[in-house]
Amino acid sequence: MAKIDDYNLKASDPFTLSGTEESTEDLQLTVSTASEEGIIIGTVTSSNATPIGGAAVKIFDSSDTPIAHTITNPQGQYTIPFVVQGTYKVIAAMGGYLTPLIIPVTVVANRPTIVNITLTPDPDAALNTLDGIIREAGTLIPLSHAIVSTYLVQGTTQTLISTTNTNATGQYISPYLADGDYIVVANRDGYDQTTSAVTSLSNAEIASLDMTLYPNAITNTGTVSGIITDSTTLLPIGSATVALYEIIGTTETLIKLTKTNSAGRYLFGSVGASNYVVKAFAQKDE
Repeated sequence: MAKIDDYNLKASDPFTLSGTEESTEDLQLTVSTASEEGIIIGTVTSSNATPIGGAAVKIFDSSDTPIAHTITNPQGQYTIPFVVQGTYKVIAAMGGYLTPLIIPVTVVANRPTIVNITLTPDPDAALNTLDGIIREAGTLIPLSHAIVSTYLVQGTTQTLISTTNTNATGQYISPYLADGDYIVVANRDGYDQTTSAVTSLSNAEIASLDMTLYPNAITNTGTVSGIITDSTTLLPIGSATVALYEIIGTTETLIKLTKTNSAGRYLFGSVGASNYVVKAFAQKDE
């Protein structure tokens, strides 16, 4: 009858004997799980049955906790040993291929579980990608919520291919671009529009294209608005006078004056960055 580990092999710390002394080396052995373990093996191929070497194969337990992974050999074969018996999920991935659905498997102790996986080529794998960061000119602070538009340039014709927004760190990605010449146009409220030079893309290229935007002193302003109402009736007050004061230190300076409309609403436009206070009152004829 074949034998299997009941306890795992464990070594003591190195020690030296120089004479007739007595050495005691007690060991605490860990119970082996070998009798509860199985193995997952298989082959990863493309949809035309061509083996795919270098693919990543990963297993998860039933709660989607990662357990182990490996890489296929040039023949597309893989082996994941020492898998405790139970239920698992297996998945494979490879650049240029679509990620398949997870395959549920049951591993039995002392027995191989065969899981062959087929990957479908990604039809967009041969396309190109532009990526980069949009920053403020001068400060180089990354700009979030900038609008980035990618145009295909063919002679004098520019065709919009995609539009995206930058994330919190100013990054954008413009993927799935066919071979050709492209320009990128970046916009953000309060900044002048910027257009890149022409970038040529080919052969599944990933090209970085960073850009800077210059603040526009005219458009880089905010608004202040509101509704003036009677504190008792809560009805709007028309023709109320509303004043906007800029606060610098402890000094308030009146900079804008307006009147509410019949609905009690007012609006100040083109308000630059600073500290402000709004004051309102209403008068009537005697």
